[in-house]
Amino acid sequence: MKHMLALMVSLGLATPSFANFLDGNELLARCTSDRPEEINTCLGYIVGVADADTAAPAWKMGKSLFCVPRGLSSEQLRGLILRYFAAHPEEEDLEAAMVVGNAFLEAFPCE
Repeated sequence: MKHMLALMVSLGLATPSFANFLDGNELLARCTSDRPEEINTCLGYIVGVADADTAAPAWKMGKSLFCVPRGLSSEQLRGLILRYFAAHPEEEDLEAAMVVGNAFLEAFPCE
């Protein structure tokens, strides 16, 4: 629970969502779309969450919450997120950044 709260704060999601944020359902739809622009949105979103966490220490927001290994492709990360959605359908209504962060916390703990 402590990690979940830290993730919410570090990603700026402790407040209610605004219309322009994706929820898990929207991210899942984009990640499973046949349209290249939707897939690119999915990939960019996932990589953006990883990049934001990596940058957190430089932004003086604390240490990284998860440690995504170098060398993974965005497609590999997309596969991870799709598997996480399949295993945790109850999270589809959460903010997309929360779902991606939770998946990364599960798959890539730092310690």
